[in-house]
Amino acid sequence: MTRGPSWRERATCRGRLDLDFIDPADEQIDQCRAVCAECPVRELCLAEALTSGEAWGIWGGLDADERAAVAEQSGHPAPTVRPAHGTNARYAKHRCRCAACTAAHAEYERERRARLRARKRGTVPRAYVLAEPVRCGRTWAGAGQYVLALPGLPIPAEAELDEPLGAAA
Repeated sequence: MTRGPSWRERATCRGRLDLDFIDPADEQIDQCRAVCAECPVRELCLAEALTSGEAWGIWGGLDADERAAVAEQSGHPAPTVRPAHGTNARYAKHRCRCAACTAAHAEYERERRARLRARKRGTVPRAYVLAEPVRCGRTWAGAGQYVLALPGLPIPAEAELDEPLGAAA
């Protein structure tokens, strides 16, 4: 059985390196739409972008906001940015079962179970309450905020000892 070329091979935008269809600059948007208007596979391109929930670029002549409106009317998934492969979020929220996402989920579960075991043994780290604001990199931790001491780092002088996390009051 002979298979014809896929719609991507017949797309007018194929080989157009002068235009960025994924993240076009403002002055390129109209040019990208003009290329799409002449494309013989425009409907197939748009259908695939709607089916996959593509969140970037111009597909079938529509940008992400326009595709979101069409998706809402036609029952397709809304365009969304998915977490990277190899993360527990991609495994759990987006049901990706690739090897990298499965391994990330397994590691997440190992760490979660270790935290639960530590909590049951009563070896949960003590929490401290900041008496004064403390600068943490570019941000500030406010007074009254709970912080956990990291292993090997000194406790800030601005911290007051509080009850261990998980302890009954």
